[in-house]
Amino acid sequence: MRLDDYLRRIGQPGPADRSVETLRRLHLAHRETFLFENLTIQGGGRVSVALADLERKFLDEGRGGYCFEHNTLFAAALGEAGFTTTTLLGRVRRGPPALWSRTHMVLRVPVDGEDWLADVGFGSIGLVEPIPLRDGAAAGQGGFAYRLRRDGHLWILAVRDADGVDSDLYEFGDDPQTPMDVEVANHYTSTHPDSIFRKTLTIQRTARDRRTILRGDVLTRMREGRMVEVPFPRERLREVAREEFAIELPQQPLLFEIESARQRDLL
Repeated sequence: MRLDDYLRRIGQPGPADRSVETLRRLHLAHRETFLFENLTIQGGGRVSVALADLERKFLDEGRGGYCFEHNTLFAAALGEAGFTTTTLLGRVRRGPPALWSRTHMVLRVPVDGEDWLADVGFGSIGLVEPIPLRDGAAAGQGGFAYRLRRDGHLWILAVRDADGVDSDLYEFGDDPQTPMDVEVANHYTSTHPDSIFRKTLTIQRTARDRRTILRGDVLTRMREGRMVEVPFPRERLREVAREEFAIELPQQPLLFEIESARQRDLL
């Protein structure tokens, strides 16, 4: 792991110790540095979770990615800094429960005798800092109130926004996952035609106090737990990506644009 390059990229000094404060500092800096995005998928490319490929993409090319990429890179950085991490896979609680699957990756990190949930790869309203991995653990971050609860053999991370609306984000178990488990989940998420990452373009930036999310032709701004959606004409997509995220999208159609055109032709 190119830890020195990683630390320079996120603007942090070398970790002085393996404390909770160091974990928090690295977690927040990672979230504020790297975009959550699925440009590789939308461009028809292959998502790799090999460390060398992630270092090239995130550290050399200034890119971002989605959960498997973010949390694999973060786990490698933590390991190089002296932390121990365990990979867990979770199910995003979106849509009918029968369709939930283990397509989200999180990390369990023991520090000073207590386990912590670290997750730099959920995007949008995900955690900005780690929280204790215990039943009833709660944390306020950027206007959102997060809470962990135990339900049988599962952990469930829930969030409440500034308007008091509660929702479950994802569930996960305690069983450690292998690198091949991550490869399989990553392959499905990046290649299956029903994957949301193939159906929709997303680019997201997260900071301590605000979040900016581009999905398709809607730009969402979140501040202090409140959301404002700003739709825009599809022909402005590349302009919005450039202005909001300093990203130059390719001129050739992305996957979601191709699918949208196909659906229009079928009508």
